[in-house]
Parts: sequence; C-alpha cells; structure tokens
Amino acid sequence: MNSSTDAPPNIEVITVPPNDQFGISSLLNTLVRNYMIPHETNNFWYALGGVLAMSLVLELVTGTLLIFAYTPDAAIAYQTTKHLLGSAWWSVVLNFHFYNSYLIFVLVMIHMMRVFISGAYRATKKGLWTVGVALAGIVFALSLTGESLHWDERGFAVPWHIGEFLEALGLAGVFNYAHKGLLVVSFATPKLIQIYAAHIVVLPALLLLAIVLHYYLIKQKGISLPFWQKISGRQDAFSAHMKAWAIYGVPILGAILLLAIFWQRDAGPAPQNLPISPYFGTKHGPGTLGVTSTFPISWTHGMNRFVAIAFKLEPDIWGTFIAMVIITLALLLIPMVDRARTEPHSWAEAFDLRTRGWAFLLIAVFWVILIVGTVTNQVTPIG
Repeated sequence: MNSSTDAPPNIEVITVPPNDQFGISSLLNTLVRNYMIPHETNNFWYALGGVLAMSLVLELVTGTLLIFAYTPDAAIAYQTTKHLLGSAWWSVVLNFHFYNSYLIFVLVMIHMMRVFISGAYRATKKGLWTVGVALAGIVFALSLTGESLHWDERGFAVPWHIGEFLEALGLAGVFNYAHKGLLVVSFATPKLIQIYAAHIVVLPALLLLAIVLHYYLIKQKGISLPFWQKISGRQDAFSAHMKAWAIYGVPILGAILLLAIFWQRDAGPAPQNLPISPYFGTKHGPGTLGVTSTFPISWTHGMNRFVAIAFKLEPDIWGTFIAMVIITLALLLIPMVDRARTEPHSWAEAFDLRTRGWAFLLIAVFWVILIVGTVTNQVTPIG
C-alpha cells in the first residue's frame, strides 16, 4: 500500500477517512469548506445569485410534487388545475410554483444587469456570459410552457401560437400542428403532452446542465468583484457564502410562501375547446378575444400587436419570432462589441461610451423590446 510519503512526485494523493467510504466528506471539503472566495461576495448583490439557486431548487421540488397531481389531458387539465387551486394543500404548492417563477425571472434580470454593469464578461469570461444568456432563455421557455399547463384560455394560447408559427414557416404539415386542430380535444392532448414533457423533462435537464456549467466556469475563471466595492483581499470559505444566501433567501422566499398561502388565484377562463368555456365555438384565437399571457411573457403578445399595428405584418406571430431573434443576438453580441479587455475600476470606466457604446446600445435594444412589448400588451390587448 502506497502512502503519501512514497507516492511518485507531482501526483496528489487524496486520503479518505476510514469512516468516509464514499468520499462524501472529502467532496464537501473540496466544494464547500476548502473552496475559498473573496470576502466581498458575502453581500446582498452577490447573495441574490444564491437566492436564485435556492429558488430554482424549490421550483424543481414543487414541480416534482405537482407531477403526482396533474394529468396532461386536454379534456381534464383545466378542471385539474381548478381543483388544485381549490385545495388547501395543493393550492399552496401550485401558487408557490407560480409566484416563485416570477421571482426567478426578476432575479435573472438583476443578475444579468449586475454582470453587465461590472463588465464581468470581459477577457476570459465571455463563455460565462454566453451560458448566462442560455440560462435566461431556458427560464423564459419554462415560463412559456408552464403557463400552457394551466390549460385555461391563456395557457391554450401557447400551442395556438406555436401552430400559427409553424404554419407561417410552412412546417405545420411536417409537425402535424395546425392551430385550428387544437379546437378538437383529441388533437390537442398530444400537443399538451409534448409541452408537458418539455416542461418537466427537457427544459429542467437543460437548466441543470447549464447551471453546472455556469458554476464550473465561475470556479475555473474566478469570481468577478464589482468596482464599487473596496477590495480587502480577505478570503472566506464557500460555506460562509452559503450562509449569506440563507440570510437573504429565507425572508425573500418566505414572502413568496406567504403570498402563495394568502393570495389565492382563480383558474382563469376555460379554454375555448371545452364546452364549459365562455369562448366555446368562437372563430377567433385567444389574443383576438383579449385573453393575453401573463408577466413575464406578456411582452410576446405585445410584440405581436406591435408589428401588426406598426407594420401591418401578418400573421402577427412574426412579432414574437423577430423580437426573440433580436434580443438573443443582442445579448450574445455584447461581449464581442465591448472594446475594453479588463473589468472597469470606476463608474466613469463602466459608462465610458467610447469603449462600451455598442454594448450599451445592445442592452438598450433588449430592454426596449421587453418594455415596448409589455406596454403594448397592456394598451392594446385585443388582436
């Protein structure tokens, strides 16, 4: 048996304690106790990243619980959702899952803007920004598919618009996805199952993969510190950072829990393909009826209305497609057009338009599309 004293040079030997047969304690030491990070990360703005991680874990937990109570059948999904919202126990689980998704979106936006302002995507960290953009896209897709699973008229709008989009591309026949076919329950059910599978399997798997990659890159590249903080040079164990997560995360997530308990939602109007729906038999889609998506995806319907009003573009689903392409490209191009190679050291450097002008233009394009879409959705919801 070799010991650390007679091992070949340059080879690290990890000794596993006798009572730690699976190396769990060693793994915890490596990832938590012995992983040192700057002391300045134990503050509110950095802890929000940990709160986001906690929110995502709770979203996965509540989503897993809902799997046991929900059936993706277009004939009964709406009544199932209505029953869950009327149950003392399940309403809390479903409401927390719903309201927590709002918190996740807000935290993603805050985290993205902190990284942008501090220029933390420069030099060797461009990959971190790209993975972050992918994470934001996955969160958006989860919001989109999650809304559909409610299977009220708002949820019905998701497959309806998917069908319109595929028809606009000439691919409806390839995927057997004509949007008018959704008015038949037997045709709608397979489409709802596909959305359900994306929401509970495909997208969570992609999310976990992206999160692991994101944290791996942070560990490899190092944590960026914003210029507005005084750097002390002190190092804390990652366990101290996790305590900061708890300090800020417990009250924030506690507020979401209280909201889930005391702010009850209704199930919304039944989808138009059910006889119990007030819209049953209509010839128009959800948007034309004035039933629009909820925040944070409401900007998509707003952009549909915007292109229809401003450019007379039909079908208006092109508004969502064009907007999504523009904002995705804008976010991905930011690290490429930022001329500075190191992180800014002052507010003047952070807002130096000579080096960051194009980057600020692109982030402005992103926000303008979200704001214009959201406002247009509120001002002209019908169409």
